[in-house]
Amino acid sequence: MGAESNAYYIMDGPPGVGREFSGAGINATLRDFARFGLMVLNGGEANGHRIVSSQWLAESTRPTGGPGPGYGYQWWMGEKPGSFQAIGLQGQYIYIDPATRTVIVKLSYFPPGDTTAGTETAAFLTAASAWSPR
Repeated sequence: MGAESNAYYIMDGPPGVGREFSGAGINATLRDFARFGLMVLNGGEANGHRIVSSQWLAESTRPTGGPGPGYGYQWWMGEKPGSFQAIGLQGQYIYIDPATRTVIVKLSYFPPGDTTAGTETAAFLTAASAWSPR
């Protein structure tokens, strides 16, 4: 994928004993999260190499139910039809809009219980992906 730095998972136990837990805890740099988003946007390819099956990506980003616009395999559907996003705990986002070929990474912190920040972020991501330079 061409990552610049090693990523890591938060473990669920003491050092050397714990194990990764699915669905949360991955830490990477903003640029590497963006590379991941571009790989997904490009159907699983990065730097001319197949990283992930395009069929699996299509299936994983198809809504299968859940709250709001829907949920796939670790992807929340965006406000704009066809867009989707990985949402981390309390303010991390990888937003992808295939229609406009947009990838936005947002690393931030929302205090526990803050519902306003997520609503504002969703509106911003939708607006930013619709913007085009004149």
